[in-house]
Amino acid sequence: MTVSPDDLVLARASYDRCCAAPDFFVCFYRNLFKLAPQTEPRFANTDFTRQHKLLRHALGLLLSFPTEPDTEPTILRRVADRHGRTDLDIPPEWYGAFVDALLQTVTEHDGEYTDAVDAAWRRSIEPGIEYMKARYEQ
Repeated sequence: MTVSPDDLVLARASYDRCCAAPDFFVCFYRNLFKLAPQTEPRFANTDFTRQHKLLRHALGLLLSFPTEPDTEPTILRRVADRHGRTDLDIPPEWYGAFVDALLQTVTEHDGEYTDAVDAAWRRSIEPGIEYMKARYEQ
């Protein structure tokens, strides 16, 4: 799937604005746990300061993924393997709630949020999300 450069510019600019908000990652997890309560027990013993840094890095990788070569190992390979069946075992059906929580959090923290920004985010992260889901069994 090809993502337009315009979509990537919009999504990355939005992400930069969100990262400037000190509570963006805290709010993301609050939204995720509301939308998908089954995910919360997985974070019972989590150091959230560290987790926020990991999420920040992973979201950056998701936004970079569409511009990377389509060869293995991809920039998302380690993240995908970590979330796969043999490690954290994050089922593919949970990724929809992840995207919904992310975009809900974006609407709350990006002062320049529009429908076009939302669409750019969705199109920009879709290839990476699909890759993560596809690697689940591997």
